[in-house]
Amino acid sequence: MVQLSKQPQIKSSKQHFRLWFEFYKLSLKETDLKDYIEKSRDYYKPWGDVSNVLFDPWWKEHKHLFGVSRVEQVTKVVNHDNALNVAIPLNQPVSKSIKQLRELIEYKQSQRLNELGLQEYGRKTKSVSFGQYELTSGVEIRGKTLYEIQLMYTIWVDMGKPPVNSAYCTEVVTRLRNRPRSKWIPYLLSIEPSKDRNGNLRYTDDQLRQVRRYLKKGFKICQSVSKCQFPGRNNL
Repeated sequence: MVQLSKQPQIKSSKQHFRLWFEFYKLSLKETDLKDYIEKSRDYYKPWGDVSNVLFDPWWKEHKHLFGVSRVEQVTKVVNHDNALNVAIPLNQPVSKSIKQLRELIEYKQSQRLNELGLQEYGRKTKSVSFGQYELTSGVEIRGKTLYEIQLMYTIWVDMGKPPVNSAYCTEVVTRLRNRPRSKWIPYLLSIEPSKDRNGNLRYTDDQLRQVRRYLKKGFKICQSVSKCQFPGRNNL
């Protein structure tokens, strides 16, 4: 085994939105998705130009577009700019609570728009919406698998989409092991390659099949993203 650090746990909403962001950047590079990208341009317009932008600074400016997407009871304070923590008295008429809640929400949304300098933009376009980007409903978000696919697909695209063989797998492992902080590699490449009769390192046929499957999934996710969905209804 060449596992050098603990496998990541990709569970938070922010991490899932990070993956969406990264797959969107990948989809922009896919010529086969050009038509879908053009049709979804207005949908992604609030994101701005993400081509050469890192996620963390981008997130600071755009996280208001994501977040809590439904009203639900919580057991602890939600620490997110897109969420409003309130206490609703149960001993007053529901109609009165709804009226007060609506007024409070409208005030806080207006306040957020002012803070972001979007008040005038919102009046003109009617397109500024808090939490308007939601993950595909009814789909289990397997964050760790999606992250592995995103990393391997990114390296594959960066290499010019070479044949998926032992040389490509070796490059994936080399790049990921040479990262400054996180040293982990995808589980399916954690078994070290063996030397063939000529002394060349070879991954097993089963490993190569799984890698090819991951890359095909990577394209399907990019396709879903280009159609305004993440991760889409792809069977992972």
